[in-house]
Amino acid sequence: MDEFRGGDVPVKPVSVPVGRALMTLVRNPWTLLVRRWNSKAALLSAIFRGLIFLIASIKSHHAGRLGGVLAEALFGAVSAGFFGTLTQALRFAEPQWAAELLLAGILPLLFQLGDLCFHASLGTQVFRIGMIASAGFTVFSSLFNLYIMRRGTLLVGEEGKPLNEDLGALPRLALLFVISGVMNAIRFAVDFISRGIPRDTTAPL
Repeated sequence: MDEFRGGDVPVKPVSVPVGRALMTLVRNPWTLLVRRWNSKAALLSAIFRGLIFLIASIKSHHAGRLGGVLAEALFGAVSAGFFGTLTQALRFAEPQWAAELLLAGILPLLFQLGDLCFHASLGTQVFRIGMIASAGFTVFSSLFNLYIMRRGTLLVGEEGKPLNEDLGALPRLALLFVISGVMNAIRFAVDFISRGIPRDTTAPL
């Protein structure tokens, strides 16, 4: 996502290995995870997850629908706060592919498993469409959060800005995020096709 240079390019600080960054978090979880809990990511996750789950279950007249929506919003808020903290801490870790795999692949999968277990423990009605929509949102939001945090948005602590400034920057960053995704997809397709075309296409005389 960071290869496209049509928008803000992240100012990259001195990077650290992914393993070392994780060990630093594990050794001091209270200061680096709990006290730096990302309230901005938590707020946005609660709003969007609650709405997605509500829309997905709108045709159901089950009495527990509201409970499911509230449970989704609650779990989304708590876990997204920690997830946002992890993303902020690891956004420039090296190698980049390992950080992206962890933040946009492994952790979102664990997030969804935890979400399902949370609903099961509360006995709330789980809607298949709602969970599928939630999973899709998890993957998308993980990639988007990584993209915008590398550009100084939705951060907390000394690196953070007021929430209203972050919200004002989101529409532009969302557009750039989509454009960069399309550009990278086109570049990948062109590279893939070009590899299948013989270099010497001149017919012998």
